Amino acid sequence: MRLEKESRRWRGAIRLVGLIGILILPLVTCKSPTSPNGQGEADIIVSNEYGETLDIYMDGSFKFSLRHKNSIEIDNVSLGEHELEAKIVGEETVVDSETISVEDKTKYTWTIEDPPDINVTNNFGTSLKIYMDGNYQFDLVDKENRWIIDVPYGERFLKAMRTSDEKEAASTTIKVDDNADYSWTIVKISVVF
Repeated sequence: MRLEKESRRWRGAIRLVGLIGILILPLVTCKSPTSPNGQGEADIIVSNEYGETLDIYMDGSFKFSLRHKNSIEIDNVSLGEHELEAKIVGEETVVDSETISVEDKTKYTWTIEDPPDINVTNNFGTSLKIYMDGNYQFDLVDKENRWIIDVPYGERFLKAMRTSDEKEAASTTIKVDDNADYSWTIVKISVVF
């Protein structure tokens, strides 16, 4: 009986210590984004959805490399405008950039989206074979659209060939210079005399 009471006391004490730990841990480890006396800090959370590891720069200075599907926080950012850039690792190719105006001591976020894509729509009236920079991409039936995924930066030459006789139906050049989606709609041009 005495052993049982002793055991219950120890279990109670362990529970109490655990509860105190659970209550104190957030106070010790969490930092408040803002505080009433203005003593908080401004942070920028950078998230990478681009599909590959990127080098992150702020105001022209390298901060860190960030792997795909990861986020890292830039701590204690000064108030004012900050230029953020994401570059291909080891290259000067900027895949995304953002200007963040830090006006308060709080958290800001920047998500680097996936690489540019081109949506190709066939309104030509017949089936077409689609090429980008001389490389076959896919066939498109009339009134169909499809995406060319993860298009590299630079000028991309697109060409549509009729599947029936392999003659060129249309072509265009798209300058891919922004981390955005592009589109090309192929239409048949009628000549009226």
